[in-house]
Amino acid sequence: MNFFLIAMIIGGFTTDHDENTTMVYPPYGHCMGIYRAGQDQLSMLLGGMLQFDDPQGLAAVLPLAWDTSDPGDDDELAVYGVNSGSGHIIYNASMYALGFYGGEGSGPDELSSPHGIAATESGIVYVADTGNHRVAVLKRSGQRISPDTFIEGFSEPWDVALDGQYIWVTDRAAGTLSRYTSATDPNPVVVSVNSPRGVAATGYGEHSSGHSACQVVITDDGTVLTKFVDGAVTATADLSRCGGSFFNFVEMDYHGNVWVTDSIGCRIHKFDPQLNYLDSWGQGYGDADDRFLNPTGLAIWDRFGQIFVAESSGARYFWLGTDIRNLSFSSDGNGCTVSGRLTERATMIVNVNHADGSVARNLYSGRRSPGYFNFEWDGTRLQGQNVYAGEYTLSINIEPIYSSRTYFDKTWLHDFHMDGPEEVEETAGVRR
Repeated sequence: MNFFLIAMIIGGFTTDHDENTTMVYPPYGHCMGIYRAGQDQLSMLLGGMLQFDDPQGLAAVLPLAWDTSDPGDDDELAVYGVNSGSGHIIYNASMYALGFYGGEGSGPDELSSPHGIAATESGIVYVADTGNHRVAVLKRSGQRISPDTFIEGFSEPWDVALDGQYIWVTDRAAGTLSRYTSATDPNPVVVSVNSPRGVAATGYGEHSSGHSACQVVITDDGTVLTKFVDGAVTATADLSRCGGSFFNFVEMDYHGNVWVTDSIGCRIHKFDPQLNYLDSWGQGYGDADDRFLNPTGLAIWDRFGQIFVAESSGARYFWLGTDIRNLSFSSDGNGCTVSGRLTERATMIVNVNHADGSVARNLYSGRRSPGYFNFEWDGTRLQGQNVYAGEYTLSINIEPIYSSRTYFDKTWLHDFHMDGPEEVEETAGVRR
């Protein structure tokens, strides 16, 4: 058998073994097959009143008003998207209708070339109102959004992020990352940063795995990811780490992994919490399912691992999956070694099987964090005896731990030959 034969099932369908499953499409029953919204859908829902015009930041949150006692409803989110060219915020006013707010201008209910956006469960929405040199603080009540107040004093506010306790704002022209305790904080903590753009922050929110508070900022005008803890740089990763072209917006997931859009390379890059590279999703520019049209904004709902991506002509919807990259296998006839890079936390089972499918030796079983792995087998069974000569199969199965786990898993199989003693059939014909 050629290395590797892969079978993957998503919602009952088998997909090509080369398909990257770090991000996967939700099953039909979840979204009725609609995982890409373009101008036609926008025009239908808004009656042709708005066109997609330079989409930028995205935010996704479960409003308290929509929350119920049924945890199965926790995927019904409010998603806010910045339409920078027209100065609007487009959002789902309900689960069945879209709404919009703003318009190009400098008035109290207008925006000028906005970029980043963040939102709370209670209905407060923060917008980096770049052209007006302010952060607009909006308040949602039911299906309507109205202006509340402004955070002033910026040169070129680019993005805004929330971590459950603080408001973080990047100012590209001023070269600063500012931390506010509230929209009325008169003395924010300010950190000097080289040409910052997107920012993500975590540490105090409900949906996190307990990792320490930190911020990840796109710095050096879109060429470097920089991680901050207590105002100090703790890790960096530049474009060469992932073969990227230009970083736009950044997001962190439940486990602190870092995701960043690349609008020129038309990909999404993923790093672990220490900014070690994990994977890139997307095959370049285009409207095919595995391509992007200049992706910009990015939002991840941590509870279920839902991913929203803005692109030049609309938006995309994914679920977090998992995959293995750089998978390598070797055998000298006396054992075997397998290694690779897991792209997302997953339940992993690694077995060596007899030709009849029974397990000769389990090498790993349990949850595993993303990153490199290496398993070696010395050719023995669990009891320590050498296996008999013959044909064996290495099996690796991974299943994500987010919502996609019930719809998707992935298995690699590789046949190989083992040297060793010839099997001797006992009287009862049972393998020893």
